[in-house]
Amino acid sequence: MEKVAEFINAESYRQALARLCRLAGSPTIDGRRVLDDWERCHKKNVHAVKRAMERFVREDAPVISDAEVGIDPLLWLQALDEHCYSEISSKCYFRNLRIDDGDGLIYLLPIYQKAVGAARSKQFGNISCWLKYHRAVPLSNSQGISVEVTGIPKGYMDWAAKIFAGKTITIAVVHFTDGIAPNISYMEPEHFVCDGVSDENKRLETAFDHIRHAKRQGAHILLMPELTITPLIRSKIVAELERLNEGGDENHAMSVPFILLGSFHEQVESGWRNHADAVLGLDGTHLFGCDKRKSVTFNNCKEGIECSPTPLTCLFTPLGLMAMAICKDLFEGEPAAVLASLPLDWLLVPSMSDNINPHKVSARTMYNTGGAIVAVANQEMPGGKGSVPGFVHYDKEPEPCTTGMTIVSIVKKEPDLTLIVFN
Repeated sequence: MEKVAEFINAESYRQALARLCRLAGSPTIDGRRVLDDWERCHKKNVHAVKRAMERFVREDAPVISDAEVGIDPLLWLQALDEHCYSEISSKCYFRNLRIDDGDGLIYLLPIYQKAVGAARSKQFGNISCWLKYHRAVPLSNSQGISVEVTGIPKGYMDWAAKIFAGKTITIAVVHFTDGIAPNISYMEPEHFVCDGVSDENKRLETAFDHIRHAKRQGAHILLMPELTITPLIRSKIVAELERLNEGGDENHAMSVPFILLGSFHEQVESGWRNHADAVLGLDGTHLFGCDKRKSVTFNNCKEGIECSPTPLTCLFTPLGLMAMAICKDLFEGEPAAVLASLPLDWLLVPSMSDNINPHKVSARTMYNTGGAIVAVANQEMPGGKGSVPGFVHYDKEPEPCTTGMTIVSIVKKEPDLTLIVFN
């Protein structure tokens, strides 16, 4: 707490808030988090928070000691949260989001009040329960996976804010039923990669059909599954989006605002990776990418992904904080632990699996503990029996889908998101 008190007394209030957020998420000796202890000693007193805030602005206020902060850290966290919003964020809300709290960099992001999920403001054991105006995203973690935060590219933010200004957000989840399968190549020792699909031209046309259908349905977000869209197909889709936007047509036949173009194996300088990209459907502008970190086993061979050079990237949008994860990264090992620690509103997951029960369990947990809405686009494994489409998890069990595309529309409320139509 010494560093927190030092920041407060130096009037470095955002650094103090970022520091408290980092400390709250740090582990205790018995495997819990420090926040659990803070919640037990916290006295819910609005007047005490106001008195703490008054000490930030009074010239004759006594110095704040680390012992004083340590008595009730959540009181000071709430006071700093409100003070930074009222005194700082109102003047330069989107500037200097990267904060050095003395142990590294943290993104301190404003909260879009109408974007948060249902559980975020109710769940104890969750730092977001105590933050009304901000969320904190540390760029380093104990799992050794680097995290980055990016935003809508310059020049597109006003367009995106206008697109997402309505009360309803519609998500389209693709399941390919065109009979096209990935080409499996086996490597030594006992590894496999996918180096293409059985008919790229047909898959490209099917992808175009899905995007056009999603556009007709008013979709805001479109997801395609894992190992379905090759890098070449991806580049052709981007080129077509760019062509359709020539002349400034913002409402062309494929202008779904956010499109996640599946994921596929590709070679880079450091080896094979399983990589996904999300683009703006307006003109194909790149939003953010994702690498898979946990490989699967197929025909007794391990997925031959050798590297994951892209950080786990979060996208700051008018809908809140969004991230991607590929298949097993949603529910297994270090990637899942990092995802669970992030204050996400949305998680988009391209997947290929014959069993998506682990995906559903993790999606339910992320929604219940943090309010994140998880959308999974799944494709069955090559030679798999029966269709295994994806789902969108909100405040109840996802409903089954028997068609080539799931369309889910969600209405934005204050402070939650609720399903209104499923077809």
